[in-house]
Amino acid sequence: MVNEQELQKKMMKLEEIKNQIEALSSQKEMVQSMVEEHEKASKAITNYSKEEEGKELLVSVGGNAHIPCKVSGERKVLIGLGSDVSALTEPEKAVNIVDTRKKELTQTRTEIENGINRLEGEFRKLQQTVQQEYQQMQLEAQQNK
Repeated sequence: MVNEQELQKKMMKLEEIKNQIEALSSQKEMVQSMVEEHEKASKAITNYSKEEEGKELLVSVGGNAHIPCKVSGERKVLIGLGSDVSALTEPEKAVNIVDTRKKELTQTRTEIENGINRLEGEFRKLQQTVQQEYQQMQLEAQQNK
């Protein structure tokens, strides 16, 4: 015999899992955006380091705004180190820092994807159980009439 309260608890658990999946999916999108941002930064720094002195570049400052600048002889990159601390460094070192961060973000994205996959499997399994128990409950109700 199927217990209606237990069935409702399982349905609430399904809703909870669904909400967790949605939250993780949002986190995954945010992390993916950060990975793409780091990829662009790495390419921009690499391209900058190869440009000729005196060449004019457009530097994006966000909000679809750009500032025209000329490449100087001394190539340095101002890179954030964390805790509102930045430092001037060589382009190669800056690329290494950005690439390391990108790898860490990619690992985080993979961990989130694994969590989503685990929860989706749990959701499917519980959903199947709920459907079976609901059908059993309906059958029992019909038999008791």
